[in-house]
This record gives sequence, C-alpha cells and structure tokens, in this order.
Amino acid sequence: MRRAVVVLVLSLYLLSLGIPASKTPASPERFPASSPGPTDYPWTMFHHDALRSGTTPASAPNGPNLMWTFTTGSYVYPSPVVVDGLVLIPSWDGNLYALDEYNGAQRWVFSTSAPIYATPAVANGVVYLASRDSMVYALNEQTGSLIWQRANISPITSSPVYADGKIFYGTWFVRFNSVLMAVYTNNTVAWQYVGDDTIKSSPSVNNGRVVFGQNNGYVVAVNETTGVQLWKVPIGVAASISTAPALAYGRVYVGADSNRFLAMNQTTGSILWTFSIGGFNATSAAVNNGVVYFGTGKGILYALNATTGAQLWTYPKAGTIGGISSSPALALGSNTLLFGSSDHSLYALNPTGGGLLWKYTTTGGGISSSPAVADSRVFFGSWDTKVYGLGVIAPRLQATIFPSVTSLKPGQVSILTITVTNGSAPQAGVTLALSSSAGGGFTQPVMGSIGVYSSNFTAPLVNSAVSSIIQVIASESGFLSGSAFTTITLNPFPPLTVAASPAPVSITPGGEIVLMIRVTNGTTPVTGATIFLSSSAGGSFSSPTDGGNGNYTAVYTTPLQASNPTVTIQASKPGFASGQNTLTVTINGIPNLTNLKVVGIPFIYLIAGIALLFLLVLIALVSRRKREPTSPYYHPVEAPPAYASRPDFGEGLTSRFRRGLFTGLAAIGGS
Repeated sequence: MRRAVVVLVLSLYLLSLGIPASKTPASPERFPASSPGPTDYPWTMFHHDALRSGTTPASAPNGPNLMWTFTTGSYVYPSPVVVDGLVLIPSWDGNLYALDEYNGAQRWVFSTSAPIYATPAVANGVVYLASRDSMVYALNEQTGSLIWQRANISPITSSPVYADGKIFYGTWFVRFNSVLMAVYTNNTVAWQYVGDDTIKSSPSVNNGRVVFGQNNGYVVAVNETTGVQLWKVPIGVAASISTAPALAYGRVYVGADSNRFLAMNQTTGSILWTFSIGGFNATSAAVNNGVVYFGTGKGILYALNATTGAQLWTYPKAGTIGGISSSPALALGSNTLLFGSSDHSLYALNPTGGGLLWKYTTTGGGISSSPAVADSRVFFGSWDTKVYGLGVIAPRLQATIFPSVTSLKPGQVSILTITVTNGSAPQAGVTLALSSSAGGGFTQPVMGSIGVYSSNFTAPLVNSAVSSIIQVIASESGFLSGSAFTTITLNPFPPLTVAASPAPVSITPGGEIVLMIRVTNGTTPVTGATIFLSSSAGGSFSSPTDGGNGNYTAVYTTPLQASNPTVTIQASKPGFASGQNTLTVTINGIPNLTNLKVVGIPFIYLIAGIALLFLLVLIALVSRRKREPTSPYYHPVEAPPAYASRPDFGEGLTSRFRRGLFTGLAAIGGS
C-alpha cells in the first residue's frame, strides 16, 4: 500500500509539470544598452497590486506602435511586472528574464529547473519568483543574483502577492498537501493554511484578509496575520477557481471554470450576486469606478455594474473574438482598457462604452499574458515565445568624445571631453560608461556645463605600441542609449639595454671577478639605474657602483666549488622598460687562499688567527705544568689557625724556644 501511494504521488507530480520545458537557448534581439531608470507607476505584481485590481494611474500607448520584441526559449504565458526601468517576465522555458523597459535588451536572466507559469512580485528591490519546480526564489532586482530559495512540497502556479512584509502563494497538489503559504521576506514561515484541494488561484490581500480560490469551487478567506480561516464558501457549482479574486468596495469579485461570475461579501463570504456568462472564466477582473471588467473563454469581454452585477456593455458588440484568458488591465491616465486574446491580438478599448481604440496583432501566437502598463507603454508575452513592448520609441541620446592627448606612455593622462545631447539640446544628468579596448583607468565623469562632461584616462602598461579604442555609452531613463568612440595610441616605455663583461672570465673557487656593466637606451647611456645581480651557482655580489655615463661595476665573489655559473644582470629605472643580460664564468682549480674570503674576511687571515689562538692555548698549558712540584713527598705547609698565633695559647716554653732556634739558624744559613 505504501509503495502504491509513493507511485501515485510521483505520477501526480509528473503530470503537474505538464508540457516539458523547452531548453532551447533564448535568442534575444540585441539593442544598445541603457541603464534602468525610474518607472512612473510601477506594476509590481500580477494584476498590479495586492487587491488584484488590474488598475494603474499610468497611461497606455495611444496606438499600436511596436518598440521592441524579445525572444525567449518557449511560450510566454505569465504576465510581466514593470519596475525601475525593468520588465521582468518568466517563460515556459524555465527562465525569468529582466529586460530594459526602453529597448528590450536583456539585463539578466535567472534559470529554474521547470516551466514558470506564475508572475513574480517585486518589493523593496527584491523579486519573488515561484516556479513549477516547487521552489520560491528571492532575487536581487538589479542583478538577478539569488538571495534565498524555499522548497515546497508541490509545484506552484499561483502568482505570489506581497503585502505587509510577507509574501503569500498557494501550492497545487491534488487534494492533499495543498497549502497557502505566508512567508516573511527573510524566508521564515509566518504560517501555512492547509487546504482541501489544489490552490492554483493567486491570492489577494486586503483589510487583514487573504482571499483565494480552490479547485473544488470554494473561495476561502483567512486572517492575514495568523492564517486562521475566516470563511469558506462554495460558489454553487463544482468548478475550478484558478483566477485571482479582485477585491474592491468590500466585495470579492471572482469567476470560475464554469458559466458564472459572482460578487461576494468580503467580511462574511456571502454571495451578493451572480452573472451567467455561458462559458468558463479564466481571467481576473479589473475593477474601477463602480465597474468590473472580465473576459471569457467564448471570446467576450464584459463590463458589469460592480454593485448590482447588471451588464453595461460587451466587446465585441456582436459575435466573438478569440478566447480571452488574458486578464484585462485598466490604464486610468489614458482611459484605456487592454487585454489579449487567443486570436493573436492585443485589444485597447474605451472602458466607458467598450469602443475599440486600436489593436496589435502578434507574429503568430495567442496572448494569455495579462498586459502591464507603465510610462505610456504596454508590455505582454505571447505563445509565439516573444515578449512585446508597445508605445512611443524613446529618443536616442547623441554623444561625442575628444581626447586632449592622442598618444600616451604608461601612466600618462589624456583628458576626455564628452558632449551629450538628446538630438536637439544638451542633456544633463546622463550616466556615462567608459571603456578601453587595451585597458587603462578612467575617473568618474564630471559635468562642467550642461551636456559637457570630462574624465581622465590613464594609460596602462603595454609592451608594444597599440591603438586603444575608447568608447563612451551615454544613458538616461526615458532615452535610448547613445555611444561614441575615439582612438588613443598607447606606447610602451623605452627599453633598457644591458651589456656586461667579467674580468677575469675564469678564476679559482672563492676568487673575485669584476663585472663591468653598461646600461643604455639604444645608444644613449642611462645613469641612475637600479642594478640587480644573481648567480645560478651561488656566491656573493658587492653593491654595484655607478661610474657615470651608463657605466656600473660590481664584484662577484665566486662560490668555493668548481662550477660554471650564469650571472644575470637586471637593470631598471622609472620611465623605462627593464632590461637584462647574462654571462657565464668558469670556476675551477685549487682555491686561492690569498683571495679567498669567508663572510668578507680573507680566508688566510682566518687560518692565521686560528693558529695563533691554538699557540696561545698551548703556551698557557705548558706554563701551568711547570709551576706544579714533581716530588710525591712534597706537601705544602698548611697555615696555622688564627688562634695559634697567640703566644699564650697552646704553646709552652719549649715550643717557643724551638721556634726561635729554628728561626735563628735559618737567618744564619741565609747569610
């Protein structure tokens, strides 16, 4: 039984992966680079915000003007987000692409191990991405580098929502292990709600509640702080809810894979009204100004009264277009409603009466991706593997660059003067990126007058003359980048030439050889050079002496063993390339004790010193032996104790007499 359960779980997981991800490498169309800049009204998550309102104060384009396209490796189902001059959009190829908003150039790409269906959410410079590989990733917005990742028990198609320092998303294992996760931005779990069916629906957050749908036709609301269930209400039919509920006016607006769309009380979950659509609904609604907008699989876009559910208008007025699974987006700045269709077109309508303003048809793929609007532009993905950017093409910056000096030696400086215009007037506040094909360094560009910048270029060390291409790229938010080139010739330092000869060429071990060295730059003598000497067989060198006019001398004291050492002479001086030369000397024969030195002292002096020391020690030993007596009967007279010198102590008359007698005889004998 246990083995059967494991097989069932694995089978469901493999089925959940759906179509295998295409691993064809992305082939983005290349455009000049520009740096990310601010976005007027960022579109930071699926359907714009945590309420999933689908509404932005930004303006949409006033026509279907194509700015750029970007080709991914597979279908693009998810919706983009637009923030800080970047368009972030996933693909079925398992990659999240960060594109330049103004020209579509790829800024970075992050790869997962499975297709991606969910739209990321961005908050405080961090991108939160969910993938069907069961992982949620936190990425640096500007670089795409991984901050953290969290493994989940099942795949994720639910688009994360960010609110109040947490992200919320659902997992979709069938009937068990489906959970709604609440995770803090530091990757710690706040809580998790265990559902009783798949949670493909993207959650919405408002007024302390998290609202989402389940595959069994229930809409659930839980406490945002604790995850405790507040209510759970069926929509009345057994149908999957895969869309994100839209929250507005204290109501929940949600459709299902059935023939109905409904409004519910956000506090109690009670159903306020339902609307029959005659087909399934796969879009999240856009809500504004008392009107709710949504599309159906039958190819009809509806506008209903948000309070009563009464139909206001439909598009098209008669008949249908392709099926609509692209959730509509409302751009208030231009009063435009946008949505995509499976008939390969993006539609722009007047939200008041539903009149067609314009439409754009892709190269051959349907559109499930919900459009994102920012900076008077609209962005979306398509089944044809492309990402589209529509709107006014940004003006291109114009740049020129002139060097003050066009020929440099290493370490020398040329002042670069850079002018930047927007095509008609000088442009301030531009970001400049400088590069050199041969290396070197640049100072931070500084603007002196409007549109005129300067930077110092320091030439690198080169071994031969080379032409370095200096490039400047000028970029600013809202403009296409401009670039300019100039050329500077880089010259090497003049080389030093070293000539050397030994005198003599052959010598006995320990002998001294005088090295005569000449340093020139071609034919010109070079004084003040630093000379470094080395030998392949040891020995020592005296400090080189500068004799003037490029002549130097040094003494090489050869090692004590016979050999043929190679002596290397290196010369260096600031402003010149180092030079070197080698010579070989011969060391053989018996050491010349006259010239031989040890630690700088003539060897013969050391031998003489050692012999003298030995002689002195020998003389001292002989002298000491002569002072010692040779008779075995000789005993030195011990000195009498101090008390014996007293005449009245221990000495009788006879003893004193004898001592006086002996003393007198000794005196006579001595005379």
